[in-house]
Amino acid sequence: MIILNGEQTANMVGKTLADLLQEKTEMMQNVVVELNGKIIHREELADRTLSENDRVELISFVGGG
Repeated sequence: MIILNGEQTANMVGKTLADLLQEKTEMMQNVVVELNGKIIHREELADRTLSENDRVELISFVGGG
């Protein structure tokens, strides 16, 4: 189990951050990923595998004017 945006989320351990993004958000290019308090660069998402009790925050930016 991991913690995603403050909520327990099952079935994500062993998947990559890229997998998580693909499952949880439609607009991947507008999302910043934080793993255990550290921002993960986009080019690293496919290489970072989720472990039990990881904390992930997905932060999206919305433009407007």
